[in-house]
Amino acid sequence: MKTAKTLSWLVALAGLWEIFAPFLLGYKATGAALWDDILIGIALVVLASWAALTNVVDTIKGLSWVNVVLGIWLVVAPFILGYGHVAAAVWNDIIIGLVALVLSAWAASAVGSDVGHGQTHGGAA
Repeated sequence: MKTAKTLSWLVALAGLWEIFAPFLLGYKATGAALWDDILIGIALVVLASWAALTNVVDTIKGLSWVNVVLGIWLVVAPFILGYGHVAAAVWNDIIIGLVALVLSAWAASAVGSDVGHGQTHGGAA
């Protein structure tokens, strides 16, 4: 479980970066990229932090798989939302999307393999 929690905190940090990236990388004037990055970044921070703070294995797995989907979305969003011409936004979203995807999938897989004392598999913690 420790591995999954550590990976979840890393995903939360990636989400935090995603929130501020439009301002730091200079594409805040691109509306679709700005709002997509802010909203997906907030979702990554909230869901990954929740996964890192809970002891319920099923919750960690579920939240991690949702973050995998959000990572996939970040990779394809520039092309679907029409900001594929903004290089900084595209590369940021692809890199952070892959980071979120890989770390979240790893967390979801790891949580079942390193369950320790005091952790539950369902219900409220």
